[in-house]
Amino acid sequence: MSALAADALPPGGPGAAAAAGAAAPALPAQAWPTLRDDVQIHVAGNNRDGSPAWHLADPVRNLFFRIGWLEFEALRRWHLADAGVIAASIAAETTLAPEAEDIAAFAQFLQRQELVREARVKPPRSIGRWLLHNYLFIRIPLIRPERMLRRALPYVRWMLGVRFLAVTLLAGIVGLLLAARQWDVLVANLRGAMSWDGFVAFAGALVFSKCVHECGHAFVATRNGVRVGHMGLALLVMFPMAYTDTGESWKLDQSKHRLATASAGVVAELALAMWCTFFWSFAPDGNFRNALFFLGTTAWVMTLLVNASPFMRFDGYFILSDALDFPGLHERSGRWAKRWVRWRLLGIRDPAPDVVSPRFASLLTGFAFATWIYRFTVFIGIAVIVYHAFFKAMGLSLFVVEIATFVVAPLVMEMRVWKSRSAEIDRRRVRRWLLVLAVPALVLLVPWSGRIQAAGVMEARAEQPVYPPYPARIERIAVHDGMPVRRGQLLFELVAATPQAERDKARAMGEAYAATARGALALDRNAGARQVVADQMARQYATEQEANIAELGRLRMVAAIDGEVRDVDETLREGSWVPVSTRMAIVVGGGTRWRAQALVSDADRLRLQLGGDATVYVKGGWQRLQGRIVAIDQSAVERLPSLLLAHSHGGDIALNPTAPPAELRPAGVWYRVMVEGDGLDGPLRAESGVTVHFEGQRQSLARRWIDSVLLTLLQQTGLGKDG
Repeated sequence: MSALAADALPPGGPGAAAAAGAAAPALPAQAWPTLRDDVQIHVAGNNRDGSPAWHLADPVRNLFFRIGWLEFEALRRWHLADAGVIAASIAAETTLAPEAEDIAAFAQFLQRQELVREARVKPPRSIGRWLLHNYLFIRIPLIRPERMLRRALPYVRWMLGVRFLAVTLLAGIVGLLLAARQWDVLVANLRGAMSWDGFVAFAGALVFSKCVHECGHAFVATRNGVRVGHMGLALLVMFPMAYTDTGESWKLDQSKHRLATASAGVVAELALAMWCTFFWSFAPDGNFRNALFFLGTTAWVMTLLVNASPFMRFDGYFILSDALDFPGLHERSGRWAKRWVRWRLLGIRDPAPDVVSPRFASLLTGFAFATWIYRFTVFIGIAVIVYHAFFKAMGLSLFVVEIATFVVAPLVMEMRVWKSRSAEIDRRRVRRWLLVLAVPALVLLVPWSGRIQAAGVMEARAEQPVYPPYPARIERIAVHDGMPVRRGQLLFELVAATPQAERDKARAMGEAYAATARGALALDRNAGARQVVADQMARQYATEQEANIAELGRLRMVAAIDGEVRDVDETLREGSWVPVSTRMAIVVGGGTRWRAQALVSDADRLRLQLGGDATVYVKGGWQRLQGRIVAIDQSAVERLPSLLLAHSHGGDIALNPTAPPAELRPAGVWYRVMVEGDGLDGPLRAESGVTVHFEGQRQSLARRWIDSVLLTLLQQTGLGKDG
């Protein structure tokens, strides 16, 4: 990016000096400011309205200010040292008709910009305040490249011509077409770049492309006769990149030359991207092709997203300013926007800041509003990046500082202007706006409704899930989906080798010890003791045999309730084996009782009470069920109660992307509310997605937003933790 000189402007054109603010009193002769000896004046061509323009240059600070005919004539008569005398002289010798207040306002502008000897001393700015206003873009000069650029210019001049640009454009179009035909390979390269190695490669490509960008500025400026003061390192949100000082381009008389200098960096970077894209389509796989990929994608993206934007003071802004031949675009468009706001809201009619057509004035006003919105979004984005990339407290602090400095402070300054000009305010217009604003205020502040809507799942109150007790083989399947069953009716019959073998072993060992006990009396004198031991072992194995028989009875799976068989696993086949984690089916009770689990946010949980009413709507049906809240969890759920609630399966709850999907861990903080009721008019599936409406404590939208913001601050700063 090029570092152009600041182009803050005084009001240009006849009589426009007073348009920048309230009329200024004429300064007495003894207080008349004296211009600095080093201030220079250069011809700047014509303004958009055809009037002549000049540049008032400050060579010490490398700043320039564009002035109009009135200001130029005032400077020619500055030695008269009196606002009234200067205004009278201009009116007598030219067709202009200024007032003394116009000349006094211009004199005050010169004082504010430190262009006079008796400039008002500004209080020293603290380091913290300097960082606050400059942390987005800090420049560190490193070299003075003027001599090197002039020596190298003859060798690169061929790249600055129209022919080379035309060939580059053709190569870029062909490269994009060929890259589109290899879209799968391009996507694969992008995915492969999502790693630390890819990040390092992108960073290196970014540094190289920015060096090409700055060389484009430097060589075009040198060709146009502009001295490149220095080149160096710029910190863009603490990210280093090169920059070039082309601040003296304001000396160029023709706007097309200034436009060429401002756009040279973007053109050079786009040319690099086009040629890299072209050669990438033909290069063989390897490091060279990967380098072309990183250079091409980085140059395309950064040029279009950052440098081409006219809403920040990067190349896009200066390109647009020079294309419109309208220096100071941000400041001057901001004056038009403030004028529009003051007129539309308060009826204060300010004079036009510039002599432009109504259509161009509307364009400037819209551009100012777009710039404010864009910058607000960028500042919030920077705070979010710092929040996630560094540490949370710094991100939150940066967010508060940016909002206070770049949003609240300008609003406060504008409110002060309104207060100082309260006599000009149209009271009837203000009352109309207050009536208009009363409508959204009522919507936001009045607690109209206590309705709370939540996603949930519903199941029958009586149900029996059917799981195998241990790994077993299916001997018989006696039911099918939707089949009515009675209590004790056979569902599945399984066979397991291990319990069968253990039963046979226990029976054989029991019979052996029983035989031993019967024959022990015929033995020696220790026969009695041996008989007692044999009897004990026989009883033990008999008990084990009975336990194994009971365990085998569990393989005969029967219905525990009257109801209907639902969700029979379609993969089950007779003769196949099933593990213990397989839910083979579920028996749903035939009654009318039901239970629903709903998930609500923390703010909504605090508005609910046990015993409160709830209305449940089954998805895909018209039935409306009335129930009551029977339980409210006091701790957040760590796992969704059902897969039906997950967003990936048609539900409303997003899963945490950092956790495996099988864990069903929600992305947000949710609390479970249990609702029970009666009144089912037909059979219910084992689980059904539902929407639950609660009637909680009434709360306004503004209160909900404020509570949400405070809760977020407490959670992220750790102030809300116990201990």
